[in-house]
This record gives sequence, C-alpha cells and structure tokens, in this order.
Amino acid sequence: MEKVKRNRAQTTQRIIDAFEVILAERGLQHVGVNRVAEQAGVSKVLIYRYFGGLNGLIDYYIKMGKIYPDFPPALLEQIRPENETELGRLWYRQVTQLFRQFRANQAARELLKANVIEHDPTAEAASQSQDQEIQRLVSQLSFVKGTDVEAVSAVVLGAMSYLTLLADNNRTLVGIDLRSESGWKRIEQAIELIYSTLSQTVSHTDGSRFSPAHSAVLDGHWK
Repeated sequence: MEKVKRNRAQTTQRIIDAFEVILAERGLQHVGVNRVAEQAGVSKVLIYRYFGGLNGLIDYYIKMGKIYPDFPPALLEQIRPENETELGRLWYRQVTQLFRQFRANQAARELLKANVIEHDPTAEAASQSQDQEIQRLVSQLSFVKGTDVEAVSAVVLGAMSYLTLLADNNRTLVGIDLRSESGWKRIEQAIELIYSTLSQTVSHTDGSRFSPAHSAVLDGHWK
C-alpha cells in the first residue's frame, strides 16, 4: 500500500511538472490532456483518474500553494500585526511578494492571462480557481472587521495584475518602464503608500475593528 501511495505521488508530480512546462512554453490555450500525458510519459487515463480532467489538473496546480500561499492557523497568529502600521506593512509585503513571483514565473503569468481570455472554458476554470484562492488569501490576512477589504483588494490586485501583463508585453504605463527594476520599485513604493494610508484610515473609521495580536512576530517569510 505504501508503495502504491509513493508511486501515485511520484506520478502526480510528473504530471504537474509536465503541465507547468507546457503552460510556460505554450500558454494556457495550448495545454491539453494528450499533450500533458505525452510530456509526462503517462497514459492520459491517469490524468482523468487523478484530476478528473484538464480543469481539475489546473485547479489542483493553482491550489497546491505554489502561487498563492496558504497560512495555517498557527502561522496566521504568528504574523498577526500588533498595530495598524504593521497591518499596512503586512498587506504591502504580501502583495509585492505575490507579484514578484508572477513576474519571475512564466507559468504563473500564463495563468494570470486566463483572467482576460474570453469565451474559453479552460481559461474560465483557471480564472475561477485563482479567484477562489485570492478570496481565501484576502480573508486570511484581513484582520479587520467593518471595512470592505475585499473591494480594496480587488482594486489593488486588479491593478497589479494589469501592470504585470503590460510588463509581459513590454509596455509602459504613465511613462513607467515596467520591464525595469526601477519601474517596479516605484510601483511597489506606491503600493506601500496606499496600504500605509489605508491602515491609518481603518483605525479612524467608525464601525471598523482591527483585531491585533498580543505579541506579533513577523516571520522571515515577510522580510
């Protein structure tokens, strides 16, 4: 039984690795069960058995924690901010870290493109899976009640997604070179300003309740 589990885990990883290679090299619209099976050196029957098909494979890949981190309760308590300043810093670090990963990972950027591909069931499935992960991540890191954190996050994450796709197409915006480190440093400084201002606003807004930690310790992951 242990050998069967080990073999399944190894085969699953081979399929995931093959999917990632094809996604990065060809884009989401050129990924298919037959192509993934061939790249992985497995029968396509295994992809249907393990994942239920291509959409299930995409959902598994997106939700495995490689792109969008999942914080267990103990870590959430460890990184819970002690004050509003730390709250703004936490939000800023998570957003900038997430999109640095998108800029560094071609496969991740190809998934990001799914959000702007029309009339494609595979892209729609990928977009829905990503939105579920973003909702979970925002919910985990809000630490605030009575403020529409989801709407604020939609504005910031939507803007960052658009800027990342512009960079992938060698475009500029408002004269900022999005293919340069200096350009992205300016963008990240703007994000820091937005979240710093927002965290201060939260503390002075009627009905908003910030839930601070008793003794927050920022993990090295956030540095």
